[in-house]
Amino acid sequence: MLRVYGCYLIVFFLIAGRASGQELFPMTEPASNTPAKGTLGIRFFSETYNEIDQVRNLFALKITYGLTPRLTIAATPNVSNHHSRTLPQEFPDHNTPQIGVYHPYLFNGVDCYAKYRFLSLDGENNHFRAALYGEYSYLKTAHDEAEPTLLDDTKGYGGGVITTYLNHHFATSFTGGFIIPSAYYGSIPDLISSLPSLNAKVIYGDGYNYDLSFGYLLFPAEYKSYDQTNWNVYMEFLGKSYNAAEVQVATLQNPNSYYTINNINNHALKAGHYIEAYPGLQSIIKSNLRIDFSVGFPILDKAYVHFYPVYNVGIQRYFFFKHKRK
Repeated sequence: MLRVYGCYLIVFFLIAGRASGQELFPMTEPASNTPAKGTLGIRFFSETYNEIDQVRNLFALKITYGLTPRLTIAATPNVSNHHSRTLPQEFPDHNTPQIGVYHPYLFNGVDCYAKYRFLSLDGENNHFRAALYGEYSYLKTAHDEAEPTLLDDTKGYGGGVITTYLNHHFATSFTGGFIIPSAYYGSIPDLISSLPSLNAKVIYGDGYNYDLSFGYLLFPAEYKSYDQTNWNVYMEFLGKSYNAAEVQVATLQNPNSYYTINNINNHALKAGHYIEAYPGLQSIIKSNLRIDFSVGFPILDKAYVHFYPVYNVGIQRYFFFKHKRK
């Protein structure tokens, strides 16, 4: 396994060592904003992985708009088959029974995002930019693991800072942020179907993300026309740490009175951390239509929220609106 991951890294750096790049990273946001004020970006992306006998999918539509040259906002509704409508019957003691079981496709909710670029240091063929971002998600999903993910798993909010450096056609970016998930209120079905469900509350662990991305432009070596197709290669490292979750269950006598379940032997509800590597390839057609593909592998521990490898596909296009003069 380590030999396979090592080959991916070696091939990437051998190619990237003699290439150039862009800052349109497939998996992370750069500190730069949309191309211009009043620009609308539409991006469809998906995430796919095999979980035993089930193929798990996430489909999302990200709508981005440039309010000002420094402020960009976005909303991302999404659908996935990652969760059921209620917590599993074995929860919170289950450790693996949910792996490979059928889940219907459900509308998870909407993730809202805003990014403000507060620093721009521009030079000849290079620049350094820094931005603050904030994120809020409104979801109603029966997430049964400690790790918070605002896109499709947990309701809540977060924020952080992004720094991006571009030199000729090489780009690198770092994102550091936090996630504060909201508690989930739902029910746990009893193993005996004739008995009533128990009201439950899941308090997810706070999370911290630290992402480092590199990108090089492979082609063209020199720009001669906006109609030239760009080919970019990427390597992104996505890291996350999170605290343990707490589970509270109500009594049958008083559905509004919760007590905490202690000594839960469920690794998915414990604190964790991991770093993943995502090598990727991207094509930009006529300086607007962007198509990218990446594959994710664990390099330090691994996530409980998905299996590996994780396949990601994205397609994006910008729409420019001209403002009429009065």
